[in-house]
Amino acid sequence: MKRVITIFFIVNTSISCAVSQEVHPHILVKNAEKEAILEKIDKHEWAESIFNEHYNKVTPYVKRHQKDPEWIVSRYLMNRVKGKRYTHAYDDGSGHFLVKYSGDAPVPTVRVSTHKRSPVTESGAPYIRPSIEELIPYDTSQFIWALNTETNQKDFIDPGQFVSQINGEINDLALSAAIIYWLKDDENYAKFAADILNQWARGASYQEPIVGACRTGFLDIQTLGDNQYQALILAYDFLYPFLKKEGYELGWYQNVFDKFASTLTFRGYWNNNWYAAVSSTLVYAALNLDDKEKQDYYLQFVLEKDTINGACGHLSLATTVKDWLTPDGHWKEPGGYHNFPVSNLIKAAFALEKNGYPVFQTYPELFDASYAMLKYSFPNLYVSAFGDTGRASQSPETLEIGLAVAAKYNRPEIAGMTAAMNTLIGRGIYKRSNSGILGLLTYLPDIPAVESKPFSWPRSGTLDFARFFFQRNGTDEKKGLMYGVQGASYNHNHCNGMAMELYGGGEVMGVDAGTGPNYEHYLHQNYFSQWAAHNTVVAAGRSASTPFSGGAGKKNIGQVELAAMEPLPGNDGISPFYSFTDTRYLDRSTGTNQLRTMGIVRTSDSTGYYLDIYRSDNQISNDYVYHNIGDTLFLSDQHDTPLRMEPTEYPLSGDDHPGFRFFSNVKKKENISKSLKGAFHAKNRAGDEVMMHVFFPASDKTYYTATSPATKTAGRQYANKRLPLFTIRSEKEAWTEPFICVFEPAVGKANSTITSVEKIAELCNGENTVIRVQHTDGSAELIFQGNSAEATVKGNNFSFSGFFGIISLDMDGNLQQLYLGEGDHIAYDDVKVTTSDAPGSVWIQFDTKGEYSISTNKPVTIHLNGTEIHVPKPTKGSSMGSMRDFQAVSYGIKPAGKR
Repeated sequence: MKRVITIFFIVNTSISCAVSQEVHPHILVKNAEKEAILEKIDKHEWAESIFNEHYNKVTPYVKRHQKDPEWIVSRYLMNRVKGKRYTHAYDDGSGHFLVKYSGDAPVPTVRVSTHKRSPVTESGAPYIRPSIEELIPYDTSQFIWALNTETNQKDFIDPGQFVSQINGEINDLALSAAIIYWLKDDENYAKFAADILNQWARGASYQEPIVGACRTGFLDIQTLGDNQYQALILAYDFLYPFLKKEGYELGWYQNVFDKFASTLTFRGYWNNNWYAAVSSTLVYAALNLDDKEKQDYYLQFVLEKDTINGACGHLSLATTVKDWLTPDGHWKEPGGYHNFPVSNLIKAAFALEKNGYPVFQTYPELFDASYAMLKYSFPNLYVSAFGDTGRASQSPETLEIGLAVAAKYNRPEIAGMTAAMNTLIGRGIYKRSNSGILGLLTYLPDIPAVESKPFSWPRSGTLDFARFFFQRNGTDEKKGLMYGVQGASYNHNHCNGMAMELYGGGEVMGVDAGTGPNYEHYLHQNYFSQWAAHNTVVAAGRSASTPFSGGAGKKNIGQVELAAMEPLPGNDGISPFYSFTDTRYLDRSTGTNQLRTMGIVRTSDSTGYYLDIYRSDNQISNDYVYHNIGDTLFLSDQHDTPLRMEPTEYPLSGDDHPGFRFFSNVKKKENISKSLKGAFHAKNRAGDEVMMHVFFPASDKTYYTATSPATKTAGRQYANKRLPLFTIRSEKEAWTEPFICVFEPAVGKANSTITSVEKIAELCNGENTVIRVQHTDGSAELIFQGNSAEATVKGNNFSFSGFFGIISLDMDGNLQQLYLGEGDHIAYDDVKVTTSDAPGSVWIQFDTKGEYSISTNKPVTIHLNGTEIHVPKPTKGSSMGSMRDFQAVSYGIKPAGKR
């Protein structure tokens, strides 16, 4: 890729800049704002804490620099040997690693990372890079000493990404010193930062972007790594007066900024998060250019014009908002990928705003993007880990910047954004004192004191691009319930069919595996991104993408389709206690049809459970797989007698594309015809003992227990620990006899309410499932699943036709509640509810006085004690029967009386 050098001036642009670049600083702040920032430090503890943190960290280096000015610059990783002061580096043709160098500059040049990943051991364990103090001064070796976390010994290894990370750590020190100089006028800090910048810019000015694939960057094997030099681009902005006064050669910097801007404009990928993730570095570099025509040339590609060349290039904000953000602002990749591109886009937009470009006014969608993640969070404020990602949470950085701009324009979004920020701070997930240099310089001194309600948590939702569907019940961190079902083909997806995650006791307990050591590691490609690492069903032991794929990027698995859901995304729930999702999937690799019905049953303000019914019609075999955080898993019969599990090898098929071969400590129990139960014993991040109880109605299937490779998504308490799992195997189709599991999370051992889960076998077939869940207080639920709105079952004193239904009985067997989830009718004894316009959803609650309240989304007819009552229109919060106030329909409000 040759660097484009044609320069022209933009005319008739929709966004124009009116700020002269002769005055520094100007990218993030201006001289006129210095006193306000100093006042922020003086009057706000959080800002003072940030300043002191950076001051205390960099000051020892500055003091050493006064006596030994060579110490810090000698630790910077440079090509220092004459004849090997390389100006060109060459990749392997695909942008994965460097293969050779050429050229010889008259001064040392900046070393570039030799590989796109940080080094790991063969088994995937990370290395710990050396500290600045441990680095060899003026090191000329291409290798480095790093700590092996498996052996606790230092190995002499190819450093890979450690090169940019080590230089990046020194770059951050330079930025801290530059800002302290600007705020305090202490030239000792300026000299320290300037000497680092001077060595860097002098060498980089002789270098060219890496020769090879378009993913390669200017000073890193990939453009993403060029972000490590963003701190020096910003430091220049603060140091400019000192650099000019002291006679530093400023031409070096202009040359380097031009190369950064060009590389990040035309390289990298536009068809994923890549280009957006470098957008702030691109904008900062462009804004530092003195040549206004060059600056306008590069900024046009940020604002309005795309630079698409095959898969390479950069998309403008105009295209990004249209193609890469959902209507509510979520980046169209896994949750862990939202923060990376969106935070950089918002930082870039903020700098453009600071320099006269009204970007947020032109693209108000950026306000929604700044806090979109919170909507999809579990009650502990972490999001689902589906796809190539870890378990991310809402970025306070994007929200803070968005708030600053929203306050500037008095935007209507400010109320929701403030509610989101108060949620993050109130839950202890964010402290403003941890917001770093960006927070010190750009965040508002105080969160706006606008009138705002608590953050509005949706009861259900979907991310259509990922076919992710979630149901939530309660937002309390320990008492809340939430599950998500997901599966689709999109960038950074996994091969997982209809995978799910379950929440309980303050943690995501039924975890998705997330990523392996890195995308190229055999564990990631053959396990973490494959079926066996997820809570799903594997067909014929061969479920896989077509063709088989395990690396990063899009993997072709088809997509989950929604058949029914109550409440639908954006709608209020019919019942405060019940909700469900029915999804369908075709496993293309095996031609297997699958159906998954999941539901939440809330039994009190602090207890509840999940129902999971999974049908799979493969005639060879079907494996139901479930992973949970925990230290142990025990299976027993209904009387708590442990099962005697037999050590075995997990049955594999062919090349084992699902990845079962990575299970360890495998045991099995077959020929079981009675109901079973299991218990995962675990701890949450707070140290509380939490349990996931599992109940298995009687079925003719084989049960396996095992442990999985350690994941990055199970919380810090399970870092580097293998996790327990179970599978249920059917060596025939599992459509007419589906997998049925009831999961009950609980804090503490004694807080389970379920005593048994039984299948009413005579009513179960390929179209319907009926189970009875019994509780310690004698109450019970009859739960119905149907494959369609017309699926009908009839018992001695009940009947049902629909996708999902619940009959709730008290300890004396009296009817408490009826719930019909998208169907025709539900009936018990002499009470029957029929929707006039099927399918519909309805919920009725009865009290001890024989009075009832109703909530419905369709007209219904109620048959009660021989009386026919018509409810002519959808109702919620209305009074029926006794005409008293209905207290139980609002999400999160506990109904009056005993449940």
